[in-house]
Amino acid sequence: MRVMSKIMLVVIFLSLIGICVAEEIVTSNAIRSINDDCFIIEQTIEGLDDIRTSQLVNLVDNMEYDWLKDESNLCYLVNHKSIQEIGMELARMKNYLGENDIKEFKASLEAIKYYADSYLHFMGANLHNVL
Repeated sequence: MRVMSKIMLVVIFLSLIGICVAEEIVTSNAIRSINDDCFIIEQTIEGLDDIRTSQLVNLVDNMEYDWLKDESNLCYLVNHKSIQEIGMELARMKNYLGENDIKEFKASLEAIKYYADSYLHFMGANLHNVL
């Protein structure tokens, strides 16, 4: 009976490690995808006076689609209220795109990058989050 208890303890421990690694991979991939999209959009708007281009609209739509897909997976790992800011900024960014407000568009883009960086700190598996 004692051997079986030790085996179960090892199985539970390995399962917890697997869950932590899976959470880190899902979180990192989602945030990396958002950061990559932001970088591409930044490069695209560089030097543009009119941001209502079809290329930029497609990039923002793709970023929103990817985020909604990733957000639905992240909701299993964290509270949805903790990660909804990126979705709200994406909606604002699309509005600014339609209004051709490049200053506010860039501000929303910077906010998305800020939220993405902050999400990595509270979502990732680290000792501070465990304690």
